[in-house]
Amino acid sequence: MRSASARGSSGWSSDRLIYLLFLLSGASGLIYEVVWVREFGNVFGNTVYSASLVVAVFMLGLGSGAYLAGRWVDRRYASAPSAPLRAYGCCELAIGGMGVLIALTLPRLGALSALVSSYTQGANGWYYLSSGSYVARYAVAVLLLAPITLLMGATLTLLIRHLIRRDIALAGWKIGALYGVNTAGAAAGAFFTDYALIPSIGLQTTQLLAVFLNLIAALGALRLASRLTPVADTPGPREPIPSPEPVSRPTGSRRVVLLTGLALLLSGFAAMGMEIVWFRHAASLLGSFRSVFSLLLTVILVGIWLGALVGGYLDRRLGRPAPLYMVTQALFAISALIGIATADVRQLSLATAANATAFLAASGWKRAIMELWFNMQPFLREVLVPSFFMGFTFPLANAMIQRVESAVGTRAGLLYLANTVGAVLGSLVTGFLLLPTAGMQQGALVLGAGTALAIVALFLAARPASVGVFFLSLAAVTGALALWVGLPSDHVARRTLTLSPTDRLLTVSEGVTEIVAITETPQEWRTLITNAHPMSSTSRPAQRYM
Repeated sequence: MRSASARGSSGWSSDRLIYLLFLLSGASGLIYEVVWVREFGNVFGNTVYSASLVVAVFMLGLGSGAYLAGRWVDRRYASAPSAPLRAYGCCELAIGGMGVLIALTLPRLGALSALVSSYTQGANGWYYLSSGSYVARYAVAVLLLAPITLLMGATLTLLIRHLIRRDIALAGWKIGALYGVNTAGAAAGAFFTDYALIPSIGLQTTQLLAVFLNLIAALGALRLASRLTPVADTPGPREPIPSPEPVSRPTGSRRVVLLTGLALLLSGFAAMGMEIVWFRHAASLLGSFRSVFSLLLTVILVGIWLGALVGGYLDRRLGRPAPLYMVTQALFAISALIGIATADVRQLSLATAANATAFLAASGWKRAIMELWFNMQPFLREVLVPSFFMGFTFPLANAMIQRVESAVGTRAGLLYLANTVGAVLGSLVTGFLLLPTAGMQQGALVLGAGTALAIVALFLAARPASVGVFFLSLAAVTGALALWVGLPSDHVARRTLTLSPTDRLLTVSEGVTEIVAITETPQEWRTLITNAHPMSSTSRPAQRYM
């Protein structure tokens, strides 16, 4: 019979291996997502709306799968401690199998798309795709992606149930670490898919690589599950000793659970909405290049990864998740507004001019690294810090409500579902409503107000504790929003334009995908500028070739 220390060491090693497997799973998930957005864009139209709806299906599948798996695994865990890990391995195996089927099906969707499409003639004589055709196309997307994304979402709550066991006081730390390593894998998947995998091995082989990562995770988890014994469910000496639970923590009542879920929904709404604003802003500053968007997504995921780890660690050390959540939400809103307000295309122009000679002299991988670093710098200034605070939300929300050992999976799944629903609403409302009607600047204002509402929900969940932190956090966000309202109405749009000191800005208009401006020189020559790029001019040299 093994000693207690041997059992503890074995449990510690198996937990670290699970983190590694979930990192591979995160990389696989983002590889799939990047490829699917490309493939469905080719088949159904490469538009912002097409991509948004595909991502919405992806996110809702993740949230629904997490919730359903959480309810199932809580019932199974009491009688079979190895059930969560075994179910996780089976899910990864099924995801790999479905990944192969989708990889073989997507290239043939063009013919199916043509079969379900019909056109109607508009009043102007042009033919438009019918409403029924749009419904049919997106129904195809749902039928293909819903089953696999449900299983992807299930993997998180299954591993949360396995890792927490009876260590409820360590829920924030363990969930933060698990969520963080999965996000780190996602960041790697987002970066390498567009920058290395698709250019070198193609779309289909890239998907098969993701399938291979699923198989590694599946085999590793099933192997660990086969070695589990009831003894392994007891924390060994190597596990950190839970600290006494602070009296200020919520009790985990139904009211607290629902209010915390509402706060996480509002946080997800504000965070995903701000990501859409960042995407739009990046297009204005750097151009609508696919690699730019992949790089932006990578920076966001790296920030969330680091924030999840730090959030879990601070909860473990301080044991006050609700005040931490309020403070980090305030810091998210403030840092996001500062980043957007201070971004200026003229800084990029000066940096380009300063490094032009070195860039032209470089070649091969050196030039590629210089271009990568040039594109990354504005994202690091504008996006990394608020993304870091975004990462705190999920582990801290779990730390607030994980008080019942028999409901760990259900509550984790409920929070993940709330977060993904908020993220989908944030994406659709920002992309379809805020940006077209209000623009980036007013859209950011609405999303900042959403953060303030999340802080209010957190206070209602944590009261009567944390009154001081609540008023300080809410006052900080309110002050930042008041300063934001005081900016000129075209402040953000103007800073995306490269203007000569002698040029006069006649008009600037912000659309869904571009910012269009007209400037005039002292010689009364006018220039049309789209997303910081001069497109046309009335000057004599321009008239000769236009």
